[in-house]
Amino acid sequence: MTAIEISQGPTSILVLEDLPSTSDWLVGIARETFPEASISTAMTLKQSLKLVTDNSFDLLLVDLGLPDGTGLDLIKRVRQEDEHSYIVVTTIFEDDQHLTAALRAGANGYLLKDEPRESLIQHLNDISKNRPPISNRALGRIVNQFNRSGGDQVSLTSREEDVLTLIAKGYNVSESAEMLDLTANTVKGYVKTIYAKLGISSRAEATAEAIKRNLIEV
Repeated sequence: MTAIEISQGPTSILVLEDLPSTSDWLVGIARETFPEASISTAMTLKQSLKLVTDNSFDLLLVDLGLPDGTGLDLIKRVRQEDEHSYIVVTTIFEDDQHLTAALRAGANGYLLKDEPRESLIQHLNDISKNRPPISNRALGRIVNQFNRSGGDQVSLTSREEDVLTLIAKGYNVSESAEMLDLTANTVKGYVKTIYAKLGISSRAEATAEAIKRNLIEV
C-alpha cells in the first residue's frame, strides 16, 4: 500500500479544482467531514505544485482536467516525494483510461463529482475506516477491467485470500494481523506478495479483485 491510513482524520488538506464554485463546494464537503483540518486550495497545476513543494498535506483532493495540465502530474510529484499523503481524485471523468491512470499514478481513491454531497461525505469518512473512497460506478469499472483481462485467474493460497479479504474490507495491517494471529510484518509480506501476483498497486484494486473472486460483496 502506498499511503498511510488516516485513522484520526487528516490535519491538512489541499483541494485542487479550477472551477471556483466547485472548489467552494469541495472545500465545504472537506470541512464538514474533517472540521479540525486546515484547508488550502489551488486552481492550477502550477499553484498546486508550488504548494506541495512548500507544504506537506495529509489529504489531497485532486481534479484531473486543469487549464494548465492534468492532476496526474500532481499525483506523480507527491508520490515521488511523500508516500504517506492520501490522494483522492475528484473528477467528472469515469472512463477506464482516466481511472486506471489515476490509480497507477498513486491515487488512493476516485470520486465522481456528480454524486450527491452526502455520498461524497460518506466516501471521505471511509478513509478513517481504512476503506478506499471510490464511487460505486468507478469501482464497477475496476471490476469490469479485471473481468475483461482474460486468461486464467492468478492462484492465491488460502492465507493470501484471507489477507486479501481483510484488506479489501478495510482492515489495516495491524488489525489483519491480530485477526489472523500473525505478526504485522508477516501480513505486510503477504500484502506485498498479493500485490505482486495480481499486478495491482492500490487498495481500490485489491477491493475489486476480492469482489471478482467472491471474497466480499458490495
